[in-house]
Amino acid sequence: MRDSVVPVPRIGMLATVRNRRGIVSAVEPFDGPDGRLHLVSVEYTDADAPAEDQLLWEREPAASLLEPIALPDPSSQPPMPPREFDALVRATRWTALSPFVDPDGPEGMLTRFPIAAPFHGAIQVDDFQLVPLLKALRMPRVSLLIADDVGLGKTIEAGLILQELILRRRVRRVLIVCPASLRGQWYQEMRDKFSLVFDEVDRDSTHALRKRLGLDANPWRTFPRIVTSYHYLKQADVLEEFLSASRAREDSPHLPWDLLIVDEAHNLTPGPFGDESDLAKMLGFLAPYFEHRLFLTATPHNGHTRSFTGLLEKLDPVRFSQSDNMSAVERERAEQVVIRRLKSEINARTNPPRFCDRSTKEISVSLSRQEQALSAAFAGFRTKVRSLVAQSRRGEQLAGSFAVEVLGKRLLSSPVAFADSWHRYQAGLTADEAADASEVRSAERANREETADDREAESRRAHAAQTVGAWLKPMADRLRDESAAIDTALHALKIGEAGLPPDARKPRHDARLTALTDWIDANLRAGKKFRDDERLIIFTEYKTTLDFLEARLRERYPEDERILVLYGGIHESERDPIKAAFNDPDDPVRILLATDAAAEGLNLQQTARYLLHFDVPWNPSRIEQRNGRLDRHGQDRDVVAHHFTSDDDADLRFLSYLVGKVDTIREDLGSVGEVFDAAFQRRFVGGEDAEAVRADTEQRVLIARGRAAVPCDSSTTMREADRRGAPTASDGGAKDEVERLRALAAELDLDPHSLRD
Repeated sequence: MRDSVVPVPRIGMLATVRNRRGIVSAVEPFDGPDGRLHLVSVEYTDADAPAEDQLLWEREPAASLLEPIALPDPSSQPPMPPREFDALVRATRWTALSPFVDPDGPEGMLTRFPIAAPFHGAIQVDDFQLVPLLKALRMPRVSLLIADDVGLGKTIEAGLILQELILRRRVRRVLIVCPASLRGQWYQEMRDKFSLVFDEVDRDSTHALRKRLGLDANPWRTFPRIVTSYHYLKQADVLEEFLSASRAREDSPHLPWDLLIVDEAHNLTPGPFGDESDLAKMLGFLAPYFEHRLFLTATPHNGHTRSFTGLLEKLDPVRFSQSDNMSAVERERAEQVVIRRLKSEINARTNPPRFCDRSTKEISVSLSRQEQALSAAFAGFRTKVRSLVAQSRRGEQLAGSFAVEVLGKRLLSSPVAFADSWHRYQAGLTADEAADASEVRSAERANREETADDREAESRRAHAAQTVGAWLKPMADRLRDESAAIDTALHALKIGEAGLPPDARKPRHDARLTALTDWIDANLRAGKKFRDDERLIIFTEYKTTLDFLEARLRERYPEDERILVLYGGIHESERDPIKAAFNDPDDPVRILLATDAAAEGLNLQQTARYLLHFDVPWNPSRIEQRNGRLDRHGQDRDVVAHHFTSDDDADLRFLSYLVGKVDTIREDLGSVGEVFDAAFQRRFVGGEDAEAVRADTEQRVLIARGRAAVPCDSSTTMREADRRGAPTASDGGAKDEVERLRALAAELDLDPHSLRD
């Protein structure tokens, strides 16, 4: 037994227990036969597991307390140098939980709820980024959908909320789920900007953990702060491990997890017709185990109210339920939990404007006679397939639509990508047995399912093209002339050989590739050398097209270090150096080729202002995601996004129109997603006249934007906030509080010179 005279711990005191430093978080006294004892909860400040212990203080050997007012004993050691002592005092004040409480100050949010997070991070916070933090602090249970425009800094806003909740001891166990391509970026941002260390969980890290701790080790139980990808977590065995670790804590009065952060939450939105993807189902399983929830997305509304309310239900099931229509009460509740600001609104309220401009620019191409012949041949094939299934059952018609879609999308990307799928299609024609419509529908579902690995996506597309060929086998004789015309056009372009990989193909004519190299020569090069001040990102939807472009550009510009390639499935050990090199102004790289796997969340704005859509994805949100890699917080030059158009091809002109339309209504892209998808289907699958589809799309866009205006429209949300007196980017509340923070920071000597000391 320890000495009978034992100091009694108090909440907030530092303690050394079991050779680990921690903070006393709870003290519960009770009287026993040997006198009064104390049950003490200690939260450890190191990263080792477990993160918390409960112990009987009087029975704990070698436990000690550090009194809050303890000072060095000058008789036992030399006095501390004045500069170091001043730095110690400043650091103590800065790391205090509530250093800004002013009991004599005016009544207000800052006096009652002092903000410490902005002063605990290596960040320069903009005023508008404090609005989500102030709003979160008003909530007993944080439930926020941060739907700010692409590039406004949603990661920083989430980090501020997380840091503040940790400082206030309201959260400890945190899970961040995001696309696989962003997992490393989240880890780095939290570590570098907020000094918050997370554990990345995937297959490799789980195997390493079990090798170290044993086969029964469960990462979801072991680590208090985790970042993982939702494509990994959705897997049945992984999800069951998570749920098992969470259920083991159900006897506790507290939820097993404190905070859930979901990045790119639009990928987990429930389907509009009652169908849910694996990702949406996963979110439904996860959410009930978390006390606080933060969802981040730049496109919260996909045009379907049922999908939007379904996402809100997962965010806060007490306030919302999934429905096809939102009542006035539900719309008001949505305004309480949805935060949406646009760059244009921030610029309108700041002088000089906070964000640079972004413009779209067409690159005109002249298609060769052979390229026009290929487009015309496929148009004939598309029309013939549609006519063959026009009188068939619904399932056959849907299969026919997918058959022309899977080939047509590839032609819109590049003739090389089309040739690859066309040969897969022809391989299906030689299959022993014909496929039925159900097999085509199964291939379609696999093709549409999101995957973070472009190689897996290409494999699914190859299977889909071959399945389409097997399904059309009974109609092959009736499609003989149309197929022959396509074969003739491919041979005329010198891309008719079967089995050649994309990087080995050298079309006789490729108008877009020619226009691209002309643009590079004019804008990135000075004579025979690359310029030092300009870089370009080229986005394409398919890795087949990316491989072709890489080969041809490396052939034309043989300086290997000038071109980098980024696609889904690259290991993080390769991805991070690519990103770092492109953002390094001293690195020789000048061109980055990327698929859409690189278009979510990555920060690539430090050295580049030019972007090119080599092809146009059917989802308008993806266009905006691509643009957002450069048009984002930290960009100090105007951004120019290029795309192709042609007077020789109605399809390219229609695509150019859609890209321009996306740019003009970027704030409501989610709400018009269904309209754009229908426009693509009508033009490129149904073969309808481009001008007729364009005129009808204009009307449908107006209707769709009106339907989604209230729950997602930022101006409406701001007007409501103004009426209630809430701090927003549009009123003076947040600005006044920020100015007061700056004044208090000055009183605390929180300046660069003191920070260096």
